This record gives sequence, structure tokens and C-alpha cells, in this order.
Amino acid sequence: MRGIRKYIKRRIENLFQKIFRIHYYIMSIVVFIVHHKTFGKYKNYFQGKDVAIIATGPSLNKFKHIDNITYIGLNKAFYKEDLNFDFIFMQDWGAIKSYMENITNEKYKNVVKFYGVGPKKAYGNKDWDLSSTIIPQTVIKRHKARKYYLYVKYPQYPVNFNVNIANTWIQDCTSVAFSAMQFALFTNPRKIYLVGCDCSSGYFDGTATSIPNEHLVGLWKEIKKFADIYYPETEIICVNPVGLKGVFQDLYQE
Repeated sequence: MRGIRKYIKRRIENLFQKIFRIHYYIMSIVVFIVHHKTFGKYKNYFQGKDVAIIATGPSLNKFKHIDNITYIGLNKAFYKEDLNFDFIFMQDWGAIKSYMENITNEKYKNVVKFYGVGPKKAYGNKDWDLSSTIIPQTVIKRHKARKYYLYVKYPQYPVNFNVNIANTWIQDCTSVAFSAMQFALFTNPRKIYLVGCDCSSGYFDGTATSIPNEHLVGLWKEIKKFADIYYPETEIICVNPVGLKGVFQDLYQE
């Protein structure tokens, strides 16, 4: 009987593995189709030009406008009225749903909106429920946003960033900043300015973060390794750094 139980258990495990592989292959095709539409036109789009990723840390209030660059905002960074954004990245429905309807205002009608969607469960941890983070399809459609898929896995390390995000997942790193950074690198610009990426606590509007963000420094170091290999000609500059000092080139504005 013990041998029969082991045999049945092994067959069931093999069946679930096959189902997982089939699901993975189907999702890979879906991601390829969606990402080709979402990101395909942006490969090397900003070659020879400069972009800025505008995060929501307190140091954003110290930022002084830089002319002739493309501004990529993260989540509620669009509230910063003295900046004109070309792109907005948003993800984590539970965190953004209280204010994201404001991005539909007339002021932002020409802003290209990218909304990230992750799986219901993290790969490698079926008990990690991510349902509350998924932006509803109805919202994405109503906002005329471009959807992208996040690859969320546990454990998080090693972090596997992808060179061609028009063909496959964007690597999730628990922060929308890294999704925007993968996009920015994909456009192959001359310089990337990181603004408000404080890796500390709090937001530029005075509200508090739910958890401190110091742990993000390690992930920024991981993406630096990726950028050094695949985009060595792109200069990455951290403006008015707080917790992210010394990782990239630091720039303090007076």
C-alpha cells in the first residue's frame, strides 16, 4: 500500500508540473503579444537623449527642473504640478486606487500611461496572495492605458532583468520605480536622472509610507549590474540622493 501511495503521489505531482508548464507557456505567448503592443515602438526610442524618472520620495520637493528631457512619473508623482510628464507608470491597485482616477483629468490626456499587472499568486510561493494588487481591466480600458505584465517570484533573488521587455515580462522588484527603470533602459537614452528615489520613509506630499524603503537599495544595485553590462553608455544620475547615495553618480542641486 505504501508503494501505491507513493506512486499516486508522484503521478499527481507530475500532473501539476505539466499543468504549470502549460500555463507558463500560454502566459508567455500572451505576454509577448501584449508587450509587443505596449513597448515595441520604444526600443532605442530615446537614444542620444535624456530622461528622468520621477519617484515620490521627499527629496522630490528639492528637485529643480531640468530642460529638454523626457519625464517619466511614478504613481502619484503626477500631482507635482511644476512638472510636465510624458509617461506615467502605475502598479499595485491597493496602494493607488484612492487617487489614480485623477490621472484621467484633461491635463493628463496626452500622458502615455503604463499600468502593471502581476499574477494572483507569486511564482514559487502559492500562499502569497497578490489579488489585491491587480489593477482591474475595466480601469485600464477606461484610462486608455497600456498594460504590462510583472514577473513576481519568491524568493526574489536572483533578480533576472530582461533586455527586450517588448517580448517578455518586466521583472517585479516590489516598486514601480524598477518597472520604469527597465523601460527607460530599453529606450537606450544618453542619461537617466533618478529623482525622488530616496529609499527612505515618507512621500513628497507629506504622507507616510506603509513600510520603510531602505531594502530597495540592494535592488538598485542589482539593476546597476544589469545596466553596466547591457547599457554601459547610459549615464545614470541620482539627483539629491538620500538612501541611494554612492550607487550611481550623485548630483546635488543647490
